[in-house]
Amino acid sequence: MQPFSLEMPRRILFGAGALSRLPELAAGLGRRVLLCTGSGWFARSPWNRRVRELLAGFEVSALPLPPGEPESGALDGLLAQAREARPDLIAAVGGGSVLDSAKALSALLPLSGKVEDYLEGVGEGRPIPGPGVPWLALPTTAGTGAEATKNAVVRAGALGFKRSLRSSHLLAACVVVDPELSRDCPLPLTGFTGMDALTQLIESYVSRKATPVTRALAREAFPVMLRALKRLPERPDDLEARGAAAYGALASGISLANAGLGAAHGFASGLGGMYEVPHGLICALFIRPVLRFNAPAIREDCGRLARSAAELAGRAPAAPLPADPVEWLLEEIEGLFRLYGLPENLKSFSIRPADIPEIARRSSGSSMSGNPVEVPQSVRERMLAELL
Repeated sequence: MQPFSLEMPRRILFGAGALSRLPELAAGLGRRVLLCTGSGWFARSPWNRRVRELLAGFEVSALPLPPGEPESGALDGLLAQAREARPDLIAAVGGGSVLDSAKALSALLPLSGKVEDYLEGVGEGRPIPGPGVPWLALPTTAGTGAEATKNAVVRAGALGFKRSLRSSHLLAACVVVDPELSRDCPLPLTGFTGMDALTQLIESYVSRKATPVTRALAREAFPVMLRALKRLPERPDDLEARGAAAYGALASGISLANAGLGAAHGFASGLGGMYEVPHGLICALFIRPVLRFNAPAIREDCGRLARSAAELAGRAPAAPLPADPVEWLLEEIEGLFRLYGLPENLKSFSIRPADIPEIARRSSGSSMSGNPVEVPQSVRERMLAELL
């Protein structure tokens, strides 16, 4: 049996109504709460008021976070505000960017220096020496799986890089996944985030760093996520489908945290560091050429994913598989693009063709290293050029 290790949050609560447990979970960690939320749709939703009601018995300092992915300079300013609050714990309610910001604040509150000092491959590369301020993750989207991961992705804007703070000390003290929090999530955001989670399940399943545990988890969660994404455009308030998507995202986070990812997420790092393109869109766009490139190495694994999808749909175990499982998977992804009306390319983001070699070079890193086969610089440049 292949040796492996498994790192996860200390506690996970999943299910409709789980949010009501917030007061008891927070009480076990302290009285002073730093409440991190986004400034988008959730800030205007009734769930924002509900969270504040649940924390009424605590000393709450609100820290609204700027829109977009965490940026190192902005996080330095947020750290200064957070230190003034002297929190015992952080409660983060939002999507992947909110959760990653809270993770970074959690780790860095007790430390000195700037955020960039602790990023992988940037600045001094200092390690996170120990536990920070405990944090609670309450995701409101079904996408990045950030609630279950041990890294916080940060844009070092001035340097044009996207890199991670990475340490097991960044894992949440508790994760509360309540599908009701995502019930009012706008459909375009559901599409972007859902495609990210689906890509994570695929890439962590075929990753060269995958283990028996992560492969079992990703294979079981993949058809659940796929079916939910097919159902939600027609019934966006379907709580069962929202719960299935939330489960898929959670599983994708656990799997990627322990198995790594692949080339599609490598491109998200390189391109997302230089241009402000939604992370989920980059992953959705690049998983297609990446699957085609990887096809000879992953055809058997894609057959297993197809088998799992057939079993979830109630088809007999002996039913024949698609003739080409990679093409089957590509067709499923194409169908999701049509359902959610996702852009088919990057033309609207004004990416300069002259930057293609540098974007391709910057796509190297931990995600790219997990791809089942090596992706040469020339192939990366071709994939980028075809999507501009």
